[in-house]
Amino acid sequence: MGNRAVSQELIMLGNRIRGYRKERGFSQEILAEKSGVSTNTISRIEGGQMAMSVGILQRIVKALGVDANVLLGVSTDASETNIWVSAFSCRVQALKENEQEILKHTMNALVESMEKNRLKISTDQSSQILPTR
Repeated sequence: MGNRAVSQELIMLGNRIRGYRKERGFSQEILAEKSGVSTNTISRIEGGQMAMSVGILQRIVKALGVDANVLLGVSTDASETNIWVSAFSCRVQALKENEQEILKHTMNALVESMEKNRLKISTDQSSQILPTR
């Protein structure tokens, strides 16, 4: 029974690694290259067929740009937003420097526009007189 529990944990860890790898658009080969482990090792880890050392886990965490607690499934406060931001951050870091600059300016303009629009909507709603009965 103990082996079955360990195997289930390895399968779940492998599934999370596969999910984050695919979310980032990485093949097993790309993750292997970025983490410095063999493609065969990545395949076996994702399949829940192999436990890994702390060193390999650290390299995979770094290559995926994800919090180790989230990857291990022990984080209790990792919100969907934090996971999305982490994934987005990883994708941005993979861009060329000039592309990052363009994205930074675009994102700043978008957020400023959304904040102004939110303020305008809030002001418009507060100035409306609600009918009383």
